Amino acid sequence: MRSRRSDLGLIIAACTLTIGVAPGVGMSCARAQSQPVPGSPSLPLLAPAIANGVQDRITYQHGIEFVTIGAAGNAPWQGNGTPGDIVVGRGSVNYEYRIGRYEVTTSQWVAFMNAAFDRPADDRLPFLQPPGAGFWGGVATTPTVPGGARWTVPAGSEHRGVGDISWRMAAMYCNWLTNDQSTARSAFLNGAYDVSTFGYLPNTSIFTDQLTHSPGAKFWIPTWDEWIKAAHYDPGKNNGQGQTPGGYWLQPISQDGLIAYGPPGLPINPATGALDVGPSGVLAQANAGYTDQFGTNPFTVPLGAYALQAQSPWGLLDAAGGTNEWLEETVLFFGAPTGRNFLGSAWRSSLGNARAGDLLPGSGLGGDWPDLALYNNGFRIAAAVPTPQSGGLIFTAACWSFRRARRRTAGGPTRTTTLLLASRALDLRTALRTTLEDKSRGTGGGRSASPSWDRL
Repeated sequence: MRSRRSDLGLIIAACTLTIGVAPGVGMSCARAQSQPVPGSPSLPLLAPAIANGVQDRITYQHGIEFVTIGAAGNAPWQGNGTPGDIVVGRGSVNYEYRIGRYEVTTSQWVAFMNAAFDRPADDRLPFLQPPGAGFWGGVATTPTVPGGARWTVPAGSEHRGVGDISWRMAAMYCNWLTNDQSTARSAFLNGAYDVSTFGYLPNTSIFTDQLTHSPGAKFWIPTWDEWIKAAHYDPGKNNGQGQTPGGYWLQPISQDGLIAYGPPGLPINPATGALDVGPSGVLAQANAGYTDQFGTNPFTVPLGAYALQAQSPWGLLDAAGGTNEWLEETVLFFGAPTGRNFLGSAWRSSLGNARAGDLLPGSGLGGDWPDLALYNNGFRIAAAVPTPQSGGLIFTAACWSFRRARRRTAGGPTRTTTLLLASRALDLRTALRTTLEDKSRGTGGGRSASPSWDRL
């Protein structure tokens, strides 16, 4: 068994070296642009994305590869009869926007961390912390400023994904991009989200963070509808719902059937998640739904390693697998905001959790407290579309509006009751935070999934 696991590791390594690194993407500030620059896809597009004209919708900005999501005013998901499907009515976006083709990469996060931490010790920024060593590819190096901290990216780690990112850290990254990657302290504290609002009501778990990105923000954390559309909606698909053309795939990789979860390059039986070299096996499609059984480390699989097997209808990579991706959507606890939602499956997760995270119709979203950074949490960036006439940015009021989660029950508790419940939840929040942070920085096991607080 040991020799077979070694053989599998060699196969995985070969596949990773072949298709795992996207040239010209994820570079640091050397390639940063204050305005989007049209370009070609870093990795080949699959048929659905080509049919949707994605090859003409690629731009690069600040070292990030974006795709412009069109089909403004698309119909929302109408459901397929799944009981308790809270996604019904979601996914419609009446404006064009851009979204990262990849989750945030190690190269991109190292550039951000260096800008934030390579400064005097008395100029530290709030809410930021570097990821654990196993959950990105950054390696500590000598800072340029006494008292600062700095990281470098070893060759081959440029396109590794990044976990251990809290929602607030993601919001500050959006601020930094909106301010053209300035190293000024103020560039991290406002622009898309006002960091001065970040906090909790006294003795409660109710947070006070700005709920949605500011008017004028150039970059932000995707809304629930924006993420669903970019991952599942296909303008060229007719799914029998009277949308001709236009429909939704059940999985975020342009298919309805089960996803084959496993290391890149291995034949996997989608029904069992096991290695299958027979006719039921297909090449793995997502970095999720497995732990150690294949003799590889999921955290070291680069983003884009499944590009030839799995893409969203808009060419997004790793919408399934990689990390759970933060949304701007708010978790409501008896009507009060206590967390932020995320979507998608995550590396080193169980097969069941991976399937629940990726399937479009569902009964709930994952969620975590906005200041909690865990190994399975990351994100991809949403951005405004520049006007061709002036290079300015188009903003639509719809993308600023606060989208409240649907009430599960009629009526609701009073403010006094809500504060009392939130206060009682604070002890649970504090204890669970300590436990989860210890696990996420342990031997790599961590927890299999984040709690879905919207179900409380």
